[in-house]
Amino acid sequence: RLLRKFDTAKTLVPAAEIIPAAKKTSDGVIFFGTSTTATYEALDLLAEDGHYVDALRLKAFPFTQEVEDFIASHERVFVIEQNRDGQMRKMLIIECDVDPKKLKLVRHYNGTPITARYISNQIRALKGGASVTQIRRKTG
Repeated sequence: RLLRKFDTAKTLVPAAEIIPAAKKTSDGVIFFGTSTTATYEALDLLAEDGHYVDALRLKAFPFTQEVEDFIASHERVFVIEQNRDGQMRKMLIIECDVDPKKLKLVRHYNGTPITARYISNQIRALKGGASVTQIRRKTG
């Protein structure tokens, strides 16, 4: 009975917003809530440097099929979190039955607002650029 309720809820919640990159990419990013504005700006910063990333803005839970399809269509997906425990990433792993190695955590949890520079630097580092430690030294 509860599974039927969740399946019905998936058809009633707001759909996720998908933002395709300007060029084909195997990387995606998932974001939501107060990280939205900074993430849109970070996508522009990344594209300027040739780092193209498809994006998905979550708007509701339970996750709709498009969220599962987005994750499945990318080799690596960065999940932007402002939560100490990375709860959204954990929910995505559990609810979408995703290999945890596929979802890379971009966590900002220091009491200050998340910035586009922070997001773009973390994604660059996780994509294989400078180490996260090197990036932190530059951005504070």
